[in-house]
Amino acid sequence: MKFTTRLKFIFGILVTIAACASLFVYLDYSMSRVSSVEAQLDSDYFAVGIDYSGIVEEQLVEEGDYIKKNDPLFEIRSSTLTEAIKNDEVAKSSLLYRVTDDGTVLISAAAAGRVQTINYRQGAFVPANSEIAIVNSENALYVRATYKLSSPDYARISNKSKLSITLPDNKKIEGSVYDISLDTSDKEVLTTVRASIDQEAVNRVAFSVGTPVESTLFLDTDTWYNRISSAITSLLEPGAKK
Repeated sequence: MKFTTRLKFIFGILVTIAACASLFVYLDYSMSRVSSVEAQLDSDYFAVGIDYSGIVEEQLVEEGDYIKKNDPLFEIRSSTLTEAIKNDEVAKSSLLYRVTDDGTVLISAAAAGRVQTINYRQGAFVPANSEIAIVNSENALYVRATYKLSSPDYARISNKSKLSITLPDNKKIEGSVYDISLDTSDKEVLTTVRASIDQEAVNRVAFSVGTPVESTLFLDTDTWYNRISSAITSLLEPGAKK
């Protein structure tokens, strides 16, 4: 075989290896990233309620208000609770809220947060065991995102998976998956993840619970094409064992 022929042969092999390596890199990039069907900011929350029926006499907060622990929220007049205390059916010390001598129930915030919804406003009748309001806990924002994943791809997510999140102001932040669930809707199986985020990275004045975001889920790349790509890379490295 002539020298030029050998040179062309070797060059052809190198070009083929480079093309295969490029293909594997492309596969690794395209097959390890999934865009969300929908995604939004969400938050842990706690409910504000009362065990007894009554009338909301004073509403001291509005939706969107920031509250601190022990801030007064509502004053409820409950004749049923007053009667229960009078008849020694319940002790004031056992209640999670304060009751004045005239029977007014003073409901305060159990923790800091922001009022999300108020279900019963001033003057409304509150049935027993009802949620008067919902408060989003402070520093408890996370991203809830839904994806369409195949069965093999579902096996490639875990509580170590990462999300790339784009906020409405185009700021990009990272999320860490801590919860994974499946939901069947319209004969489709959707995967929903919850991911923790850096609380300080979100402008909580401009964005709140329900704000839509864009998210990309990074799947586990320990796959057959990734392992082949790593093997090819190691072979091409100087000093690689033969």
